[in-house]
Formats: sequence, structure tokens, C-alpha cells
Amino acid sequence: MGSDTRFDRNVRLFGAAGQSKIEATHVAVAGVGGLGSHVVQQLAHLGVRKLSLIDSDVVEDSNLNRLIGAIPEDADQQRPKVEVARRVAQAIRPDAEIRMVFAPVDTPDAIQAVVTADIVFGCVDNDPARLLLTEITSRHGLAYIDLASDAGEDEGSVWYGGRIVVAHDGRRCLSCCGELDQRALALGSMTPEQRAANDAIYGIDRVLLGTAGPSVVSVNGVVASLAVTEFFALVTGLRAPVGQLAYYGHRGIVTTREDPRRIDCYYCSKLFGSAEAG
Repeated sequence: MGSDTRFDRNVRLFGAAGQSKIEATHVAVAGVGGLGSHVVQQLAHLGVRKLSLIDSDVVEDSNLNRLIGAIPEDADQQRPKVEVARRVAQAIRPDAEIRMVFAPVDTPDAIQAVVTADIVFGCVDNDPARLLLTEITSRHGLAYIDLASDAGEDEGSVWYGGRIVVAHDGRRCLSCCGELDQRALALGSMTPEQRAANDAIYGIDRVLLGTAGPSVVSVNGVVASLAVTEFFALVTGLRAPVGQLAYYGHRGIVTTREDPRRIDCYYCSKLFGSAEAG
């Protein structure tokens, strides 16, 4: 579509074959909020033509400080975030094939959208959803790029940043990397009655109270850009993707982490690719 020079600057880095691989890759983005909206925009600019967008939330006023492409009218009409993400992607790439799934990640339509993709971005905001995406992508041998950002205060000092985990070859996953909060997973599996009993004993976490911490567009943008860079490195073969990246915004640095090398990991050693083998 359009001018032959549209992706010329991409081709100068990836080569024509690399650009073709990007355009042929079907990407699913689970969660198209503060992080995922950046990812969708950048994937469209890279040239990705086939996108599956998964999110069950609608736009609210409090999203307008960081949701790429959202305008006040979207909040007034409580427009689904997947519709905003589609609008952004198609404004950049009108010929894009976009599937919207306005539902949580644990629903049949969302799971189907994930398993039919080539690469999955996880931009969700809770660990039970991250664990489910880890399980699905591991079982089907899919590359999974998980993003998270956060901010807070520790002993009077403000901190902010995020992290990326790239799982694509059965060598690492969120479980291996210690990026899943076991208490959050346990709470997510409880019945309402069990949750009430737990809250009475241990109290209620901030997240469960529905209160949210700080979230700023530029911090999300840095984390998303790092993740999309690992995506194009993986797809084009420009270099091997970095398995783990951490962005410490308050310190102005990005670091890498060593692979966990856990040969006994259930998701990496036993589950990875089992659907294909079966």
C-alpha cells in the first residue's frame, strides 16, 4: 500500500527480508491500556499488518493521561479500549487486519486470538492474567513478551520504571524469572467467600481496594519501546532478543538480567510446545 518508500528507513536497518517478516507476523496484544496502546501504535508503524487486540475495559477520564489515541469523547461514551487501539492502528496502516476481542483474557474468544497469533504481547495489570498467558503461550510454543510498569515511594524516595521478559525458546518464563507474585495468584484463585475470610485475617491489598498507583505516559512509552525493539530483533533476526530488561526511570538506566537457568521449570521444561507435540 502507499508509497514504495514508506518503510524505506526500516529496510535500511532490517533489510527487505526483515521487513517482510515483520509484515507477515500476526501479533496478539493482550491489554491495550497504558502500555498496550503504545505497543499497538509502534507495531503499526513497524508495518505489522495482522493484529488481535484483547481487552475488557472501557475508556475512563483517568485513562486520558496515558492512553494513546484516546480523546475525551471516548471517555464520555465509555468506548472500549480495543476500539481506540484499532482506530490508532488503522489510522497508521489502513489495510491492517484487526481482530478486536472485547473480553477478559480467560474467555474462549481471547484464548483463541492468542493461540492463533505468532507472537503475543502481555500488557495486562494482574498476575493471574500473566500466568494464564504464560501457560497458553508455553503450551503452544509461542513467543511471549510480557511488560510491566510501576511507580511508588520507598522510605521517602520516589521510584518508577518497568520491566520486560521475552520468553520464546523454552529457556525462560515469568515463573523462572520470579516475576509472578504468589500471593496475588493465590488471591486470584479464591472464591468470594475465601477472599472475604482472607481479607478479615490479613487485610486488603491496595490493588484489591481498587485504588491505583501513579502511571505516566512517558514511563509506559519507554517500557513499550524497549519491548517492541526486542520484538523486531526477534522477528528480523537482527540479533537475539534480550531475555530480561529492567528500566529504572528514577535512576535513568536500563539493565539486563541473567537467564534463570531453571531446568526444572514446569512451563519451560515440560509444557513448552506440548500442544504441538500432541
